[in-house]
Amino acid sequence: MIKQICVLVVLLPPGTWDATSPAAADDSPEIARVVLHKPLKERLTSFGAAVQGEYLYVFGGHDGDAHGFGADQLCDHFRRIRFNDPGADWEELPMQAPAQSVALISDGKYLYRIAGLSFRNSGADEETDFDSTKHFARYDPATREWTKLADLPESRSSLDAAVVGRSVFVAGGWNLQGKSSRDADWHDSILKFDLDQPESGWQTFDGPGYLARALSVAAHNGRLWVIGGIQQRGVTRKVSVFDPGNQKWSEGPALKADSRTAGFATSAFAVNDRLYCVGGSGVVYRLSEDEQDWEIADRLMFPRMFLRMLPAGDDRLIALGGTGSVTGRTNLVESLSVSSHVAAQPKLLSWSVPYKGRARHSQSLILDGSKLYAFGGNASTAPRDFSKEAFVREAFAFDIIERTAEQLEDLPVAVQSGAAAINSRTSEHHTIVVAGGMSHIDGEFQALPTLLEFDPEGGAWKQLETELPAPRAMHEVVGWEDAIWGFGGSLVGTQRRQLQSVFHWWGDESNVARLPDLKLPSTRRSFGGGMLDRRFYLIGGLSAEAGLAETVDVFDFEKRAWDTAKAPAVPRVFPSVVAVDGGLYLYGGFTRSDGHFAPASSLEFFDGKEWNTVADSIPGVSPSMKMFSVAGRLLFFGINDEGNAADFALFDPAPQATPAVVETMSFSRGSRNADDEARQDARMLMRRDSNRDGRLSAEELGSRMAGFFTSADTNSDRFVTLTEAIEVLKVQKQEEGADAGE
Repeated sequence: MIKQICVLVVLLPPGTWDATSPAAADDSPEIARVVLHKPLKERLTSFGAAVQGEYLYVFGGHDGDAHGFGADQLCDHFRRIRFNDPGADWEELPMQAPAQSVALISDGKYLYRIAGLSFRNSGADEETDFDSTKHFARYDPATREWTKLADLPESRSSLDAAVVGRSVFVAGGWNLQGKSSRDADWHDSILKFDLDQPESGWQTFDGPGYLARALSVAAHNGRLWVIGGIQQRGVTRKVSVFDPGNQKWSEGPALKADSRTAGFATSAFAVNDRLYCVGGSGVVYRLSEDEQDWEIADRLMFPRMFLRMLPAGDDRLIALGGTGSVTGRTNLVESLSVSSHVAAQPKLLSWSVPYKGRARHSQSLILDGSKLYAFGGNASTAPRDFSKEAFVREAFAFDIIERTAEQLEDLPVAVQSGAAAINSRTSEHHTIVVAGGMSHIDGEFQALPTLLEFDPEGGAWKQLETELPAPRAMHEVVGWEDAIWGFGGSLVGTQRRQLQSVFHWWGDESNVARLPDLKLPSTRRSFGGGMLDRRFYLIGGLSAEAGLAETVDVFDFEKRAWDTAKAPAVPRVFPSVVAVDGGLYLYGGFTRSDGHFAPASSLEFFDGKEWNTVADSIPGVSPSMKMFSVAGRLLFFGINDEGNAADFALFDPAPQATPAVVETMSFSRGSRNADDEARQDARMLMRRDSNRDGRLSAEELGSRMAGFFTSADTNSDRFVTLTEAIEVLKVQKQEEGADAGE
């Protein structure tokens, strides 16, 4: 438990960074430094990178569309930067043939470029023509010249390489040629090139006994470590170790199953006699001293895959580029201290973005990928100012990676305290909906029944014909099984009263239904709501008696039943609640102190049973700021006191938290795909639930589905639940796969 947090925040503007200031940072074990170096010139994936001396070198890579195939998608640059020099800039170097999925390694004197993927077609408007290459060349930083060395025995890309002793080792990859990857030859061998005897050329050895590409390779304790990768049927977390002395393979500890892509597009390197590896989860693992397990050393502030992680001294790693669910393809360069003797401390990263809007608070806020949207709000700094002039129609998108603000098209109406939700129409397209809120209509201050929809791609608003069953504001909405649910809130103005009702909407042209049998156990408005597993927690807020709501009501979506949970230490109104690391974080708002409302500055964590105070306060983070979950980290947002900047803070409260175990991705039509397809189909069937009671009757399913109803109604209660529908559909999907011979 951490009650006092002292964190050094180092976020530097583009072009500068500081590795040493302030000196006091090294004097306290409770201070964690976050350093963002000068970014890459391009947003890169699948590039080569190496550290030699005081320089970081970056070669080639892919900087085009995510699945763009063509020479114009390749980064045609070779650069370096003196990464410990705050005034240094990226320096152009002589470029060799560009490629992606390329390896760049160092022997301490020279740099070596190895193979990679190129294209014979110039762009995406031409038919794709892949060209895995055999390139092997040496770069001399002293003369700035490339020297061509012996080609690889076969073309290879999606590989990795490392220097063990005085030999270059290459592992993994495939030979991708022509129009399609379907018939590409995968390499089952590893290659060795003796740098002291270049005339001997390449030697070939048996591989670890399986095929893999998009893997990582590292030298550690005189051996070659081959880590993870993608296979023909899915992703592998295997780790294999090659001993050049006896030319034998042994099995290392498998990578942790911390995401569906665990093992895919990782990066690994040894620092100070310890081996480190990172993948898409952002968790930086360290090989245990007995080499039997992976332990958590730290985690990146910005998780990504297809990155490179390299040593920056004896106790620091530097992570650059890559792509992640939040970052997208990125040019971020981030470093972190690593030590096998000191536990990673909480870390904080802060920045501000110039802001030209009027709203100061009460916006409808939602995080969508790397963008935080702020819709409407109140422009007054006076408490409880509900004058018409205080309400705004502005809309902004803040990019938390680029650190920019974009003003969007105004809302159709001025609104504050509405509830925003992602409305996923398809797997490829979604909109953002602002439900309810309060405004001035026909000269009267009142709650709204409106549903306003924003299209992030088109940048346009529209007011839907569908409306809420009744006006409401200061409520919470949440998505569950393709539907949007709304809880609590109140009417305002002359009709002011608290609401107990729950509403349900499929996010389409159907009506929004009030669910009369699912009333809140205790009325509340201005509360925080958070999802944990299949349960929605209603925390804090004001009760009908205008007192602080101290009970925690919990709604189980599958059981459609209410329960209670233990209350946090500090009751509060206007709190933020987010789910991270298998629990709920609660922050901010206001609480009662000596009969008056006072800021609630503490951060609390709920593990499903108990609450613990993580921090009494977070330096530089105001209790009025709102909190969001970003890939397991906490993001805080608020408008500064002067109203001219939006303040952000990214906080990692537990860098060594153990991630949940997740089944690794498979490309076969196995049980995982059957589960996914069955759940999706079952959710579509539930749209026939016309009375919204969470069950399907035979009448709702219709005569054409009579056979399905009989199979699914396993308990013979004359209804089919979502769980029952999933189970019978799963069996059907598995049988279909077996019949297809998969």
